[in-house]
Amino acid sequence: MKQTIITIMLALVAFAANAAVPDSLRKDLEDYDYLVSFVENNYVPFDAIMQKGYKREYKSLKKQIRAQLCKGESDLEKAATDYIIWFYSQFDRHIAVGTTAFEMAADKIMYEAFLKMDSTLATVGPDGIEYAPKPVSCKVDSLTWLIRVPSCHPDYYEWTINALQQFDESDCVNLIIDVRGNEGGGDTVWHGYYDMLYDHPGKPSACWFRNTPENLKYWKDIVANLQTPEVHTRNLIKECESSKKKFMKWGEDSGDTGRKPTTRIRRAAVLIDIMTASAGESIVDFVKNHSDRAKVYGISNTHGSNLTGNCWDGGVLPNSKIRVGYATTIDSGFYEKDFSEGIGIVPDVIIPLPYPRKLTDNIDEWVLWVAEDLKKSSK
Repeated sequence: MKQTIITIMLALVAFAANAAVPDSLRKDLEDYDYLVSFVENNYVPFDAIMQKGYKREYKSLKKQIRAQLCKGESDLEKAATDYIIWFYSQFDRHIAVGTTAFEMAADKIMYEAFLKMDSTLATVGPDGIEYAPKPVSCKVDSLTWLIRVPSCHPDYYEWTINALQQFDESDCVNLIIDVRGNEGGGDTVWHGYYDMLYDHPGKPSACWFRNTPENLKYWKDIVANLQTPEVHTRNLIKECESSKKKFMKWGEDSGDTGRKPTTRIRRAAVLIDIMTASAGESIVDFVKNHSDRAKVYGISNTHGSNLTGNCWDGGVLPNSKIRVGYATTIDSGFYEKDFSEGIGIVPDVIIPLPYPRKLTDNIDEWVLWVAEDLKKSSK
């Protein structure tokens, strides 16, 4: 009898507490809790980040954000942004949440990165910089050819092949591949370039898919929208559906690509900036891993979305309908990277010049400096 009374009293207390919570706050808390659960259960780098020693910091952060939400010190947009930006700023730029606050926070991170590259940009202002890279394939000087690839979107596939053909038909022996401002797309754009830049086998790596029902929707969506989906994709779906494994191997690179070194290029440079992202970083990774003749030039790391991929915006918060975008595959290099040193790929050669005030279809001062440096290296 006593136990029954205690149970009833606890139920009444709980009911009173819930009744006192405004409906708007209750919905915000539901969405925030859903977001946390969704990321923890589907976002592919989550386990790796926790294993790297960030578990205590993470638990404190999510608890603090929820407390601020409960006290009215925050709203859902700020809470969702603060939560996601923790991952975005430190580990992986392949995660986002569809809020204005997140866009502003991400833009601030990029602006601060540009200022770190060149503090004079603060006095110039956005109107003083024409930063809109366009495709370029042309001779810089008697020895050097420039190919500027502003995107890895499928619309550029044919253009990049033609640009490489133009270089191959020229009398130039040095090549500058400019991927400043390239925010990614598909790796297919680089296939001919890999053959041209290959010198030796590189470090073995593997790619893993986080096997969850939500993430499988990504692959099923691909199959549904392609007329001839890859057999590899179909097989992965079948294997994931019949397996209880948390991670499934999506691909593996022994380090030996089977390519043979060519003599067409004497020296090469890959020109990067903080905007070089995702598939735009793939050519940078390849050069770092497989080439001796090519070096990476810049004054900052790349964007930092090279170790995850195959993004999916399947997360939708139940009440606000805010969407969550995130990566479903992870490269083995993510587990090895020391994120205390920052994200992205580090340039091999630091360019001792201010950031260009104009980057469109022009040959800017960075390109000219790199061309001269390549000629020195060629001697």
